[in-house]
Amino acid sequence: MHAGTLSHEEFQTAKRGKPAVIVFGAIEPHGKHLPLDTDSIIPMEIVRRLEKKVGANAIFFPPVNYGYVYTLRRFPGAISLTSSTLQLVAKDIFSELCREGFTRFLIIIGHGGNTGLVKNALKELSDSHKFRAAVVEWWKLTEVEAGHADEVEASLVLAAGHALRAKPIQEKSKRYVGEIVPAPADAFTPSGYIGKVGDISREKGEKLYAEIVTKMEKMLEKDLLLEE
Repeated sequence: MHAGTLSHEEFQTAKRGKPAVIVFGAIEPHGKHLPLDTDSIIPMEIVRRLEKKVGANAIFFPPVNYGYVYTLRRFPGAISLTSSTLQLVAKDIFSELCREGFTRFLIIIGHGGNTGLVKNALKELSDSHKFRAAVVEWWKLTEVEAGHADEVEASLVLAAGHALRAKPIQEKSKRYVGEIVPAPADAFTPSGYIGKVGDISREKGEKLYAEIVTKMEKMLEKDLLLEE
């Protein structure tokens, strides 16, 4: 059930006892072969499929489609909020949801740079509000290791109904111990991705969505306390 489509009276009735689900995405370069909004396309497709499973048992809110983008700013299309802005936006959103009576939040992270900031906002808010939140990076719900704009993300974009922007060519990048700041240019390929791009298919994306959505459905069934 999408909150944005409801009148305020319908919302008042529908929200009672329901968890709130919200996506934090980003506008960021994803190689030559994927669109800038890949980090929103994938989690919003997860939401679309999850809603089919749980129906009116959760309230789905409009996504935050801008995030904290750092490592790929040397490529065109990295439209970033500052870290402090994103943290404040997250804190304000969840504060308002608490005011509306929500006590359960499922947060689907589409961009890794958002994760720590969203968690920090929730930790600060938990000092003054009672709620339970699960901050979930979708790639942690699959046993397939994901890179950045690699064959995993590309397959998910295809399965979400989007076409590749170009044919990807396998390029090399380097891996470093620890997180290097500023990020070395060669930590990404010359085209701006990490990982393999040789096994991209809609079928692979469908299997990944099924795995991810099943786990999120179980999380909601377990009141966000699904054990590993």
